[in-house]
Amino acid sequence: MSDKISAPNVYLYAFQLQNDSKGSNNPLWKHCDKILANFTEERVTPDLVFPQNSPSYREDLLPNVLLEFNINQPIEGFAQPLEIQDSYAFCLNIGCPEDGTADNVDVDLIQQFNPNQVLLINGDDNFLGQTLLITAWLPENSSDNLDSLKPLADKCRDALFQGDSPPVFYRSSKLFGSPIFEYGSISDIANYRHLFVWLLCDKQTDADFNTCQEEIFNLLFHRNKIIKAFQDSRQIYRELDREYRIIEKNMEILQQQFAQGTVLTLPQLQEFQEQLKQLFCKAVTYTRLLRKLEDFDNTIAINLYNYSDLLQKICVRIESDEEELSILNRFRIKSAPYMRSQIAGDLGYFRHGTGLIEQAIASIRGIVEIEQARSDRTNQIELRNSEQQEKNRDDRLESTIQAIGVGLAAGGIAASSGTDKFFETLKNNPATAPVTTVLHPFVFSFLLSCAIALGSAAIVWWRTRPKK
Repeated sequence: MSDKISAPNVYLYAFQLQNDSKGSNNPLWKHCDKILANFTEERVTPDLVFPQNSPSYREDLLPNVLLEFNINQPIEGFAQPLEIQDSYAFCLNIGCPEDGTADNVDVDLIQQFNPNQVLLINGDDNFLGQTLLITAWLPENSSDNLDSLKPLADKCRDALFQGDSPPVFYRSSKLFGSPIFEYGSISDIANYRHLFVWLLCDKQTDADFNTCQEEIFNLLFHRNKIIKAFQDSRQIYRELDREYRIIEKNMEILQQQFAQGTVLTLPQLQEFQEQLKQLFCKAVTYTRLLRKLEDFDNTIAINLYNYSDLLQKICVRIESDEEELSILNRFRIKSAPYMRSQIAGDLGYFRHGTGLIEQAIASIRGIVEIEQARSDRTNQIELRNSEQQEKNRDDRLESTIQAIGVGLAAGGIAASSGTDKFFETLKNNPATAPVTTVLHPFVFSFLLSCAIALGSAAIVWWRTRPKK
């Protein structure tokens, strides 16, 4: 197979979410101007016109300007910036016209369409992605056998990427009657680059392509949104996997603590309460990540519906069936459903993590409540004992005060009640005479009063003492 081609062209379709970078400040326009700087002095940014609250699905952002350029013959091109739904997009064409000035040129001419790899955009998190399309006419009477044309398609790819990690071959088919080769594997989603090499051999192919340019642009927009959603879902998957492993490890530690079965001390109880707070925070983070994963699945579903609808519109416009669009239809019936099934599997697996967190929270909460109740009962018993001891002390003090008061009163009464006569009686009694003869009447009166006071106090204390 000859390496000669005619009228080669490269189309760059690039897409970026608006988000907080609406208007001319969006990074996509900087990328576009950077590319144009290699081919023309014209720039996109100064002439952009942004509609306000437009209900249209798609808006031309250069409605009054035709941005075309013509550099070293026979290379020429154009740029078209657009607003599509919540995103910005631009289509950039660089190539050779079909007027015979670029017939039977070498494949290496394609290198001039991508100086310094300027067509390969490395955007920020809001960059949805890009699709590159190489079109080239085959020499007349060339075979349209896919296997025999693949080496030529590979050379077109290599000329465009110039050795900078070119995307791997994915599949081949025919589109609008001409061979087309797709590069870029979904399995390498982290480093995914998408390229079509379309080797034209039928005038009707070119006519159908021009007829469906708008639908193909929109189709690639939804395709890139699906790819971007799946790429972002892999990042969420990694975060969920990390969180899930942490949760499992924490559950093992908790199970070991539960297995000890000992009464918790206050520091241990406080540690459990702290773990409970951490689990609540972990549950919020984990649930948010799960919700993001669900959102990506919804994004894929919505854009897949739009992708399918556009395929139907293309079939209607060119009066064909889906088999004619098999290379585009395969993404609808194989690639996108695979992405959704992958996310569904992730959701099914990681939802168990929510159950683990809920189980851990319930277990810790139950243990904390039990230990708290046990601690409360112990504190209540200690408080009641303390109150009872304090009451007993008060009762003893009151009994002692009463006994002392009664004793003093009884002693005073005895002292003032005529102990002299009692003393004389005892003195005249032969049995007590020896004792009374040695005592002074005052001393006898004092001792008798003390004895009566002590006896009265003892009787009162015994009667009023606290009962055990």
